[in-house]
This record gives sequence, structure tokens and C-alpha cells, in this order.
Amino acid sequence: MTILIHTNKITIDLYQVNLLKISYNFPMNSSLELNNYAGLSVSHYNNDNIYPLMPLLSEEFPNWTVDKIKNYVKLVVSKQSKIAGMLVVKNEALYYVGMLIYTFQSISTKYLYSYVKEEFTKGLVVENIVASSPILKEQIFLIIIESAISIAKKNNCKFIELPKLDETFRLVKKKYHEKIIKMNSFRTGIDIS
Repeated sequence: MTILIHTNKITIDLYQVNLLKISYNFPMNSSLELNNYAGLSVSHYNNDNIYPLMPLLSEEFPNWTVDKIKNYVKLVVSKQSKIAGMLVVKNEALYYVGMLIYTFQSISTKYLYSYVKEEFTKGLVVENIVASSPILKEQIFLIIIESAISIAKKNNCKFIELPKLDETFRLVKKKYHEKIIKMNSFRTGIDIS
């Protein structure tokens, strides 16, 4: 392990043990803010082998049996990419540290905006989202949601529907604050039109 200390920045290089490289800035108020997402990559998961994802799936579905989880994943990955999909986040050591399951749906524009006439519009709906690392949860959620937004735009979606944005979505709220749509007390939208 190598630790480099500069004036107000510390870089911890853990490549020798195949972990992430993380840089922290220490502002004058001494609060930490992660500013480097190096080592995290997002991709589609098109395999019905759930075992590499079991830690994430067990966290997201704690009361489900292994067979029920396996059937759900098989259903999601067997669907055409125009219906549903699964994104995963890996770190440099190739461990799965995040997962997002989505579907494409059409909903009434009245659900999104009260001031427009009722029409139906296509959107990407985040069904499940989970991260294994409490330390990197905000960063994982940001990069996986950015990837979902990219997929949504490629599929002519006008919005992305997310769970209620709590403190784990701080970076998402910060980046998309002008486009956030409060849908109801347990779901939030982001206008991507």
C-alpha cells in the first residue's frame, strides 16, 4: 500500500491488493468528499448465473429463497433489451459492488406533470437498486443511474423513475436537481427529455 500526502490531498493507492484507488480532498472544514470514481465500471448483466451477484441480491431480497431470486434474475435477463435489463457495477478487483434492475414502461404524463394534457410517454423505471459498499454507495448510485439515463435516452424515454431520493442519492440530487420530479411519497422522477 502506498500513501501519498500533498498539501490538502491524500491519495491512497491500494492497487497492490487489487482494491480501488481513492482520492480524498480535505477542505478547510475538514469534511471528507470522495472526488474520484476510478476503478468502478458499469455494464449490462446478461447471464442467468446469480452466484457472482448473490451478496447484492441477498441484500436486496433478504426474504427470498435462492430459487426465487434465480427465477427473477432469469426472467429479467431473458427479456429483450427493449423490455427490461440489469446493470452491474464492478470495482477494479472485478467484484460486483452495485446492481440496478430496470423496466421500460409507458405512463400518463399527468403522473409526471400536473400542467400538461394527458398523454402516455415512455420511461425507464428503476425496479431495484443496491450497493454493497456503504462508503461508495453514493458514487455507485450516481454512476449506475447515469448509465441508466444513457440507456433511457437511447430508447427514446422522456423520464427515469427512481425510488424516493434519500441521503444515499445525494450526488444524484446534486447533479440533476433542476430535472427532478416528485411523483409521490415513495417514487421520484428525473426529466430527461
